[in-house]
Amino acid sequence: MSGDIDWRERIEGFDANEALTESRILWLKLGVMFRDVAEGFSDFLESPRSADEAMAWAARAEACFWRATGDANAIDAGRFLDQPATPTTDMENELPRAGSVVEPAEKVGKGPLITKPGAYPDIDGDEYHAVEICASPSISSTGLKTIESQTPFHYWYQSPLNPNRPLREQKAHFNVGKGVHDLLLLQGLFPNNYFILPEGYDGRLKKWADAKDEKAEAEASGVPILTFPQYRMIEAMAEQVEKDELAKALLISGTPEMTVIAKDPATGVFMRARPDVLPEMMDILPDIKTTISAHPMEFEKQATKLGYFQSAAHYIDCVDLVFGEPAKKRRFVLIAVEKEPPHLVQIYQLDDEAIQMGRMLNRRALNIFAECLKTGVWPAYSRAENPVLHLHLSRWKHGEINQRVDSGELSWEQ
Repeated sequence: MSGDIDWRERIEGFDANEALTESRILWLKLGVMFRDVAEGFSDFLESPRSADEAMAWAARAEACFWRATGDANAIDAGRFLDQPATPTTDMENELPRAGSVVEPAEKVGKGPLITKPGAYPDIDGDEYHAVEICASPSISSTGLKTIESQTPFHYWYQSPLNPNRPLREQKAHFNVGKGVHDLLLLQGLFPNNYFILPEGYDGRLKKWADAKDEKAEAEASGVPILTFPQYRMIEAMAEQVEKDELAKALLISGTPEMTVIAKDPATGVFMRARPDVLPEMMDILPDIKTTISAHPMEFEKQATKLGYFQSAAHYIDCVDLVFGEPAKKRRFVLIAVEKEPPHLVQIYQLDDEAIQMGRMLNRRALNIFAECLKTGVWPAYSRAENPVLHLHLSRWKHGEINQRVDSGELSWEQ
């Protein structure tokens, strides 16, 4: 019959790779359509039904996006097409949150995904850092700094968006700072949630075999490890902070470790922040920092290198968006405590210019983040135009050598 399909001819000309690409494009287009519907409902989240509708359509969109990536662990998006608009309990349990597409050893969030801005007191700190806690991808100050100082690909690689990201490891040198933080703010976590090695421990000696085995078990479970001297150091540092009346007053002025979720007005993406303390008056946000030196010249270098000014701008903006801008501008205060005895304490307030500069960098990083989410492309270093770059001396080293030439200590003539 003239209307019959010549399947033999169709099969012979079939390009599997091209068909797979077209299929993924169709899933992507379908996901974008569902996302737009979800955003329409999200404008009216005061209504419980609207919130349910938004969640249901968002689930459809996210399932389609995972299907477009070809991820073997993704939810079968086809099942969602016949579902009613209002999600059922089973459907809510199967939402493709970050934990569903990472390695089995990855921690999965305990509570429901956050769908609207606010302050959330009961989110576990490890969960906050390990998995996506919002209904759509969110970003913290650390993520913004990664995009700004490295590349979007660096951020993606370490984030829940990467289905094959490596397990998050707590670097040993961070355990002291975390211990001081927990001892001062979260009494009960320290030292209970740490494994402290016995005084004089030496894993090379047979007498410490049992302690060595216990240490290995703690490491496998992700429990922070501290040497006995580190344990004593943390206690001494915390004691000095508590002796400083202003530092102590700042740290007891409100609720510790409150998770603040805001929505960027310009891009619509979720921003998350976790201030050390969210004060009841909320005009000063304190942040504890451990440091080699709290001397102004040295700590200024640390604050610049680690992007404290970006973190300050992000925290202030998140709190302002959730609670409203106060009559008096919010301030961000750093409580610096030295790691070495006598563990001196110094308190710094970041100036307005530094915070505004941090805000500019955050704005750029937020725009890049939103664009990457939209396109699915996370750029790394660009080498298309210049595969090999010229490397120059830093300005300060260049200037130093020129000064030594001018003084006669060095000479261009060899």
